Amino acid sequence: MLVICEDCAKKYHIDESRIKGQRAKFACKACGHIIVVEKPEPPSGSVQTPAAEAPVAAKTAAAPAPPGRKTAAETAAKGRGRPLAVHLLLLLTFSFLAAGGSFLYFYFRSIPALLAEEGELRSLALALTLKESVKTPLLRKDYLLVNQETERAALLPGMAYAAVVNEKGAAVAGFFNPQAGFDSRFLQRVQDKGFPVDVLAQNGLKAGAKEGSIRLSVGGLTVHDRVLALSGSDGEVHIGIPAAEAEQVLRQALLSPLFFVPAGLALLAALLLAALLNSLVIRPARVLTNTANRISLGELDLAITAEGCREMRDLGTALERMRHSVRIAVERLTAKRQ
Repeated sequence: MLVICEDCAKKYHIDESRIKGQRAKFACKACGHIIVVEKPEPPSGSVQTPAAEAPVAAKTAAAPAPPGRKTAAETAAKGRGRPLAVHLLLLLTFSFLAAGGSFLYFYFRSIPALLAEEGELRSLALALTLKESVKTPLLRKDYLLVNQETERAALLPGMAYAAVVNEKGAAVAGFFNPQAGFDSRFLQRVQDKGFPVDVLAQNGLKAGAKEGSIRLSVGGLTVHDRVLALSGSDGEVHIGIPAAEAEQVLRQALLSPLFFVPAGLALLAALLLAALLNSLVIRPARVLTNTANRISLGELDLAITAEGCREMRDLGTALERMRHSVRIAVERLTAKRQ
């Protein structure tokens, strides 16, 4: 009679004639578990022959397992668990999202502030340029030159308007850039009635102030207005820059290689790492598992070869030594029976 230990799958050949009574107990030499063997009942009308052997499922008694060792039932109750590829994919996904989220957080936190600062510096530089160009003509009351300089400043790329206000609050010169995106009806009204002073009054300087800047809505367009006081008089110079220009710069920055190249490199590195681990660990582990399953079904002559990293090769070498030892033990038992 062939008896198989359910815990370690070790096989034993039991002589039924030596079993006294209906059952017998013995300890498994491999794992130490108590195996209970029940003598099979002979079929009615037939004679029991000791030579007839058939695999019998061994039953383990309710004996405690050795310290630090789990039974097969306890191991099976926990399930097979998730594959390493799933854990690796989850780790890479979490790492990529964490790195990408951190990058986006600092990117969106710093870039708008830098763009706003750049807009402030640009508007200040343009306002200073206009101030220096009209200061002398305004003192000489050369309003023709003042208009020419103001119009030249207003038509610069990225400008919305430029204007000069005298000490009485009247617009000495003021021009809108038609390319800035103002509403056509607003531009027609400006052409008919002149530069709207009420627009400039929204960012008028207080007593003693030398400069200021606010955002205005002018002619259907959001404008960043910068005002500077004219030295030697109570006049002011105003220049306006469309706020959409800064937003366009931000969009271009987000769509630039500066944003996509690091993200692409991080994704490529994650894919390469996944491919490397699959080649060194996951695929060799599957090969060893398939080979071990075939050996457990009786293919003891199947040699175990391992590939991959050093640890997987060491595991394969250990399994091959175990297979060789099991095969020799089985051959010895077979020889003794014969």
